Amino acid sequence: MTTPSTVWGAGSLERLGEVCSSIGARRVMAVAGASADGTAARLRHLLGARYLGRWSNVPAHVPAYQASLAVGSAQETHADAVLAIGGGSAIGLAKIVALALRLPLVAVPTTYAGSEMTSRYIVTTDRGAEMGTSDRVLPRTVIYDPDLVASLPLDIVASSGITAVAHCVEALSYPDVPNEAADWAREGLLLLWDSLGKIAAGAADLDCRQDALAGASMAGRAHHATGPGLLHLLGEVAAVRHPASSGLLHALYLPHVLRAHGDQADQARAAIAELRPGVPAETALEEFSRALGITADLDELGIRARITALTTEVSAHPAARPDRIQPPTVRRLQRLAGSTS
Repeated sequence: MTTPSTVWGAGSLERLGEVCSSIGARRVMAVAGASADGTAARLRHLLGARYLGRWSNVPAHVPAYQASLAVGSAQETHADAVLAIGGGSAIGLAKIVALALRLPLVAVPTTYAGSEMTSRYIVTTDRGAEMGTSDRVLPRTVIYDPDLVASLPLDIVASSGITAVAHCVEALSYPDVPNEAADWAREGLLLLWDSLGKIAAGAADLDCRQDALAGASMAGRAHHATGPGLLHLLGEVAAVRHPASSGLLHALYLPHVLRAHGDQADQARAAIAELRPGVPAETALEEFSRALGITADLDELGIRARITALTTEVSAHPAARPDRIQPPTVRRLQRLAGSTS
């Protein structure tokens, strides 16, 4: 299985020039939204004459029109590599540029979502979320610098971290996942559960941040190996239809989807039981989300009443695999998430 090479450690962003040289990049366009202003300000120094400039308009969910503009900019400036700095939105947009122009991608994640380790990409249009997979969107190298997440706002810690947790839980919710992917998911879940809780409580030391990045990286690997199931497709479809982050939607749907999977998700329940012995897995996930500061619910977002419409859209989506989106599970989810009791 193709996986990106990785560079780890505090201050490892300083190796960006070395990384770009190793892939033969001479004209690098950065994709970095407003949240990465501080890091982007260092690129001229780090890349020197290689640095073409920065695409800074990075809206959520990668709108197709914005992706076209970014691709056009890379084409006009004759970029020969793309650098993504940020979370899922920046990395997602950079993936589309890399795919469209067949350019190598370097990723510098500044959240805990883990999307840098997956071959999935999403573009949103008037028709909704259009998804695909290609090894061309996998970064050649990922730089994990815990200094870059030292001042990450707690709401972003929560929404990105719970996305990575969802990668792990979903990977363990299908009995046929490869053993290696299950191992990544279990180890990633362990690291994320411990480190994210500490960060949310104010203990964001270097080791803790590095553990959270390692957990997110393993979660991304597990998701790459297993592909999206009911939880992720539901979160991604719902995020396009509603003004809520994918992370928040993952947090709210995760316990319901786990219940809907029933005995099929025994591996996931066993992994969570090691972290919270004696507590039902679904309850443990709900309590974990609240500990991260996620307090919204399906009614508050106004999407409980739309669960049938959303799951119907998911079931008919071209990315829905029959072995992942099974009608009995969907019906149980409609009943469980649609109930107000």
